[in-house]
Amino acid sequence: MRALLSTLALLLAFAVSSGAAKAGLVTDLSQHQVSIRSNFTGTEILIFGAIEADSAAKPGQSTDVVIVVSGPRRDETVRKKERVAGVWINYNSVTFASVPGFYAVASTRPFETIASERVRAIEQIGARHLTFGKLIATSIEGTRIPLDVEEAREFTDALIRRKREQGLFHEAPEGVAFLSNTLFRTSIEIPANVPVGLYTAKVYLIRDGNVIDAISTPLFIDKSGMERIIFRLAHREPLLYGIFAVMLATFAGWTAALIYRE
Repeated sequence: MRALLSTLALLLAFAVSSGAAKAGLVTDLSQHQVSIRSNFTGTEILIFGAIEADSAAKPGQSTDVVIVVSGPRRDETVRKKERVAGVWINYNSVTFASVPGFYAVASTRPFETIASERVRAIEQIGARHLTFGKLIATSIEGTRIPLDVEEAREFTDALIRRKREQGLFHEAPEGVAFLSNTLFRTSIEIPANVPVGLYTAKVYLIRDGNVIDAISTPLFIDKSGMERIIFRLAHREPLLYGIFAVMLATFAGWTAALIYRE
């Protein structure tokens, strides 16, 4: 906490001394790398910063901060069940391209009061504004079926709902607090099931509904120790990992048999 206060003081001093005619941001994270071990149960990332003074700002103007943490991106498939001959089966499926494995957004006020629908869509602020390109469904017979807007929204809502249930999509309107006229902070909960990879913490400065500055800071989440060795072996050398797993299971079974025999 003392280190955080010292950092905030430095940010404030920099913001005041800059005296810029144009408002801007100075931001940082409490940690830029998260190591996942076998006892990892999740962690918390503190994001804080300062708004550089804008002497030209008019009284009554609204100033807001929106913080988005997302990554790493990969393709994900959503399947829709339909009842065929009295049996529920996976009938149609849609593969979404470049879906963030984790997505969290926090803001000083509710999103709809900060910026217009158009601005939020352009900046992809809020899970419902994430874009995945043109969606094509694949039927159980392998036929590719273009989706209309309503069908695409149905599959997109299902994807977002699944991510939220997994704790990987999170939205916190009013989750960013101003500590003073220029200093702000928020905390982002990182769950235990978070995927490893490169993340981006992006901070937006919004004034009267317009984005006037944005800063991106990298965040790296990776496994460490024995977990890292096993994880990389499983993904880079799956055949070798499979042989090792079978041998280990065989050895464990043989050892258990000897113990119980005695």
